[in-house]
Amino acid sequence: MSQSNPTNESRKSVIASELAWHEQEAHRRISLDTFLYDPPAFDAVVGDGFAFLRTPPGDVALEMGCGEGKETLQLAERGLLVISTDLSYAQLSRTRERLREWAPDAPVFFVQANAEESPFAARSFGSIYGKAIIHHLDIDMAAEEIKRLLKPGGRATFAEPMAGHPLIMLGRWLTPQWRTRDEHPLTFSELRQFGDHFSRVEIREYFLLAPLGYVFRLLPGGESLFRRLHARLQRVDRRLFGTFAALREWAWYSLINVDR
Repeated sequence: MSQSNPTNESRKSVIASELAWHEQEAHRRISLDTFLYDPPAFDAVVGDGFAFLRTPPGDVALEMGCGEGKETLQLAERGLLVISTDLSYAQLSRTRERLREWAPDAPVFFVQANAEESPFAARSFGSIYGKAIIHHLDIDMAAEEIKRLLKPGGRATFAEPMAGHPLIMLGRWLTPQWRTRDEHPLTFSELRQFGDHFSRVEIREYFLLAPLGYVFRLLPGGESLFRRLHARLQRVDRRLFGTFAALREWAWYSLINVDR
């Protein structure tokens, strides 16, 4: 949860609450996350984030908030040594089990850590990747910690849910049991607040009409139709965002890319 000038005690309380929820309740979201994020639904966002990082094979990359490891293996397959972190031991365990099944020799190391106060030395990473992590954190504390961890010239990319999409916000309102009390989708003002901590920032918007295609993913045998419609609606979305700047406020997700 973003707030200005948080006290140590208030942040400790929030982090403890987030940890307890993810240890005890996050498994309830597995089917929802599979439905929303399984390929190819988020391929464009993830691919654009990886492309921005430009991390050379053999380099060390930090994954913040790995969750259930949807992108952990993709990072490793790019020839990177991956340090994968999460606040929740339960989430790390799920990711580790996935890696044991898919790629037991993947160069991935797991560390349970609070993203606002990580245990790594300053300037340890040339690349940092995260998806749906910043909206759980204090904006300024997270930005300063990421800046501390990046090497000079290092890059970080984060895909974050936004607060303006009417359909998605309705879904969130109807299902409060599927998320923590303190997280909240970000506004563009908060994205800019985060970006102000860095030498350069780039924001890209995704998914205006494309979420309408998910209805077909609910239907038996509808996956093929979902994929075709989702791809077409993404192309329409890109044209709409490029033509009508005001529509960017209704994006479901944004990708924020920053340079140290």
